[in-house]
Amino acid sequence: MILFAPLFSGSSGNCTYIGTRAQGVLVDAGVSAKNILAALEGAGVEPGAVRGILVTHDHHDHIRGLRVLAKRLRVPVWATAETLEGILDTGNLEPGAAAEELSPRMEIAGMEVTPFDTPHDVAHSVGFRFQAGERAIGYATDLGTVTPEIWQGLAGADLVFLESNYEPRLLEISRYPYYLRRRIASDRGHLSNPECADTLRRLALSGTGRFVLGHLSRENNTPELAAASAREALGEAGLVEGRDFLLEIARRSEPTPPVRF
Repeated sequence: MILFAPLFSGSSGNCTYIGTRAQGVLVDAGVSAKNILAALEGAGVEPGAVRGILVTHDHHDHIRGLRVLAKRLRVPVWATAETLEGILDTGNLEPGAAAEELSPRMEIAGMEVTPFDTPHDVAHSVGFRFQAGERAIGYATDLGTVTPEIWQGLAGADLVFLESNYEPRLLEISRYPYYLRRRIASDRGHLSNPECADTLRRLALSGTGRFVLGHLSRENNTPELAAASAREALGEAGLVEGRDFLLEIARRSEPTPPVRF
């Protein structure tokens, strides 16, 4: 049985556990190590089950707790070469820590892990596809648009965790300065509710049945708006919640109930 447990998700910090109770990985470590370890315990996962930490990119909300967590768990950290360089240059990893560059396809914690590039305003960001036996999970946040490579990484997965960062109407009237609003809405920024919803529709029609929406903006979105946009797009495609798909919203500052399948 696969356990998918979003521990924290949002601009204030991100961390997700994927695997089984016996072994798995963390994706990102964007809150304190103390809070991540407590959240793991709440999900019924012992710290010793963590076999490594995968980092999507080196923005602070994805690596804030990385240095302490990697030292406490004594596990390797995997990221792109550019992300590792940024992490080490900013002191977000202990000198001499086990830091390894991502490979095109890896075996970690009993899963096949395939990274794929995502368009974001950093040196090199990625999402991941996890294959555990016949089950697959697609994971993608912090992307300005859904590229063919991202689509390949997500299509056909049993569960997809996808960013639904902002509602365009709220972003337009946001207190954010103009340059920041433009950055968020750019092809190297974040995915909007309508863009996410359209992607979910396409994924559902290609066979995905479970969706978790994540990385919602605190200022420019609400869980209700993200969910409504997704449900509208899926409903217009003739899909029925509970029969054709399941939808959850990852919580910002506390663990989301794990998905087991």
